[in-house]
Amino acid sequence: MQIREKEEMGIIITAIKIGNLSLDNVTSLVAEALGMEDNEGAVKNLAAIVHRKTDGNAFFVLMFLRSLHDEEVLQYNFGTMRWLWDDDAVEEKLATENVATVLVNKLRRLSSRSQSVVKVASCLGAKFSLSAVTAVTENLSDEVGTLSGAEIEFDDAGDDSISVLDSSILSELEDEGLWERESKNADVRVFGHDKIQSAAFELIPVNRRDSFRGKIGSLLMEKLDTEVLEGLLFEVVSLRNCSMGNITDEGERIELAKMNLRAGMKVSRYS
Repeated sequence: MQIREKEEMGIIITAIKIGNLSLDNVTSLVAEALGMEDNEGAVKNLAAIVHRKTDGNAFFVLMFLRSLHDEEVLQYNFGTMRWLWDDDAVEEKLATENVATVLVNKLRRLSSRSQSVVKVASCLGAKFSLSAVTAVTENLSDEVGTLSGAEIEFDDAGDDSISVLDSSILSELEDEGLWERESKNADVRVFGHDKIQSAAFELIPVNRRDSFRGKIGSLLMEKLDTEVLEGLLFEVVSLRNCSMGNITDEGERIELAKMNLRAGMKVSRYS
């Protein structure tokens, strides 16, 4: 671990660089994950394979273990009350997959509704608001071929100021560790890792990504109230610009140009 400090504009900024885990660290992590802390020798071979395939990246280690469980390569035997696996099967499984593939496959096992939500969220950034996701998924149709015919369900928000996504979707995504709540704002979610956001974006067909992002930007411009839109100005403008070349309506092009000007002026105020 390396710690560096530097001063910028009178503020001391501390940067902590954390390296990858050693084989011993990974062995301890795997043993703890499987409830076998008192018998680390039993997971030695498994840990060695996982360490070799993940280079000791803690996030990748956990994702590979999850994928092994999802694919039933790693199974819990209730008769013996312990986890069972075959080292050769683990070696073969991990030898043909990288972390990106594991994450994409994991996302594809989600319900179609949840996949639709993470696709939208991936375009909004590493941190995003549920109100923005709701504004899009409530109004996005299959015209860009991304919802796979799935209807996105919403519950009444009760006393909340925004409508909220079906609780089963939120539970599924949070239980899988794909995103988590931001402590300061109940409306904000944060992807658990930038690799998760990237994998979610990979679910969108390559030839439709620009049109999809442009459509999201257009819906946010149309559906969000002025105050919320101002807070997301940079994100919305960036999304809408993805399909600028396909805008033929003169009024819409002028409106987008004005928003780009506002975004530029906002940047200049902070620079």
